[in-house]
Amino acid sequence: MTALSLSFGLNPAHAGDSFVSIEQYGGGNESGSSQHGHRDRLTVYQNGYGNSSINSQEGAYNKGVIGQDGFDHFADTYQRGRHNIVGIAQFGAGHTAITTQDGHGNAIGVIQGGHGNSANVTQVGKGNVSVIVQD
Repeated sequence: MTALSLSFGLNPAHAGDSFVSIEQYGGGNESGSSQHGHRDRLTVYQNGYGNSSINSQEGAYNKGVIGQDGFDHFADTYQRGRHNIVGIAQFGAGHTAITTQDGHGNAIGVIQGGHGNSANVTQVGKGNVSVIVQD
């Protein structure tokens, strides 16, 4: 079974307080979202195999959470601005997490449980924090 879920939360400049929630089960699913503003929230949950999620948030005080369970999932997040937070949790095997933040006072947390997982974190700016846990 293949399903495509594409969600866009495109807001005018200085908009905010928007919420996107995506849940996908099975294999080969894809999701993508883009949010612009402040205090936006993104939640993605994928369970199965070979799923991918690509997301971007621009502004301040945005939060992104991606949870993937199974094997061979891919998550890519980009945040630009200040005081943004992204968290990725992947459990199973063969997952890839890529996170990029441009700005200051941002935080990234990646947790990967299982084997054969890969995490890549890039932060540009000042006062940023990143934590990667692989077990």
